Formats: sequence, C-alpha cells, structure tokens
Amino acid sequence: VNSKISLVIPVFNESTEIDNFFSDLKNCNFNLINEIILIDDYSTDNSYELLKKAINEFNVESFKINFILIKNSKNRGYGLSIKKGVNKSNNDSIAIIDLDRTYKIEDLNYIANQFINDYKLEYDLISGQRKINSTNTSRLKIIGKTIINSITNFCFDERIVDYNSGLRIFNKNKFIKHSHMMSDRFSLTTSMTITFLNENYEIKFHKIKYEERAGQSKLKFIDFFKFLYTIFSLLFYYKPFKILIPLILPIFLAFIIFLIKDIYNGNLTDKTVLLFNFNFLSIILLFIIDRINKLK
Repeated sequence: VNSKISLVIPVFNESTEIDNFFSDLKNCNFNLINEIILIDDYSTDNSYELLKKAINEFNVESFKINFILIKNSKNRGYGLSIKKGVNKSNNDSIAIIDLDRTYKIEDLNYIANQFINDYKLEYDLISGQRKINSTNTSRLKIIGKTIINSITNFCFDERIVDYNSGLRIFNKNKFIKHSHMMSDRFSLTTSMTITFLNENYEIKFHKIKYEERAGQSKLKFIDFFKFLYTIFSLLFYYKPFKILIPLILPIFLAFIIFLIKDIYNGNLTDKTVLLFNFNFLSIILLFIIDRINKLK
C-alpha cells in the first residue's frame, strides 16, 4: 500500500473557472497528492482545450505532479466520470473535488493529511462535512438532502449530516469493489457513503467550508427525482426491513382488523383475502432481498 493520493476531478462546461482553479491548485500539498486526473465529460464549451493549456503551464512551473487528462466520447455523468478516473489512477487512495471552487484546497490538504499521516490509512473514507443553508444551496437541494439524511440515518442508526459532500478521500480498492452499486450520475457520493456504511467500513467526517458555486448549477429539476429514486432503491436493497416494515405495518394491522370482523360475522370477505395476499407477498419479498444482500 502506497501513501500517495490521486486527485480525481470531473469537469463539465467549467471554462470560466479553470484558470482560477489552477491558481488555487498551486497551494495543494503535492507531497501527498502526486497525481491529478481530470475527466472532461464531453463539455460543449472550450473546457478541454483550456484544461490542456492549464496543465502545460502548470508543468512548466516544475511541480512534481503527474497529470492525466481524459475526454469522454459523450456525456457520461458525474459518477461515471469519477469511476473512470479512479480506474486510471496509480495510487491506492483517491481524493475527489469539484473544479467550481465550492470546496477549498486547504480543506483538501487537511483531509489528505488526516487520511495519510494522522490516521495512517485507518479510515476507508474521510469526507468533508458542509454547513448547508440557503446561502450556498438551492431550496430544492436542501429538501432532497433533508429527506435522504433523515431516512438513511434511520436505516443505519447514524446521525450523519452530509452524505453527498463532493470533497472526500477514500480507499481505491474498496471503492472499485462496490462501484457497481454506486450511481453514475450526481448521486455517486451519496450512494458511496451508503454503500460504505452497509459494508461497515471505517468512515470519518471533517467540517469544511462550502461556498455557492460560480455560474449555473448543472443539476436539472428532473435530476432531483432521479436522485431520490437512486437512493431509495439502494436503501431498499441494503435495508429492506427498515424501509418496508413501516409501510407494511399499517396494512398488516388493517388485515387483522378486517379478519376479526369477518370471523365475528362468519364471512371471509375479498378485502381480507386481498390484504392477506399483499402482506404475505411483502414478507416473502423482504426475506428474499435480505438473503440476496447477505449472499453478495
């Protein structure tokens, strides 16, 4: 196991921020982060050309850093771009950060030092923990985060406040092992945190600064519902009892009430039979999903 970190950065239409980001990048701790992998996700502006130029100018200044620049042949998504970057990396530890400068290089340096030096690779994931409010995040995102945080914390008996921070450092091999369970889109970070929790991997959170992004967000309204669907389906797979029992219980109680009434009246109604079938099939489904999860 080596003690260096590969920094993976997905890029999509960030031409206005590239120069500013590379200026900030000069403050990166290159004693720990010796490789930077940029994945241009088929930008429709001139981001790719600006990235090539910025990398060449950065190398001229003789930083001891290995740059890898990848361009997707079509728009693949935030998550799939990160997965591609992780697969191209040459280190055992991976950091991710956004190029829009909502996250700070000094926080990246601090988490990198924690991951490698302070905790000696003891943790499988150290993630930034943001203070999310209306000054740096849209109301729709706040609603989505609140829903997901509440349900996921209930499922895993946690009190995590930030499941989807885009600034984090993690174990490459454990990420790759479970990457098929993680989203290819914006919900990659949330699905990663949930997957690592399910596997009982060691996770730590560190409070970081977070600022409103420059320019327009890439998230569309439909992405909000895709995000909810992805996370709920993952929770349904990992924690079927926690998700379904609160939903099944009222229907089971309704079945008991109708059954008692039918017994009292001496007549078994179709409604009672239907409720029985629903409850029976739901319980069977619960156990099948639970067995599949444990056999994976």
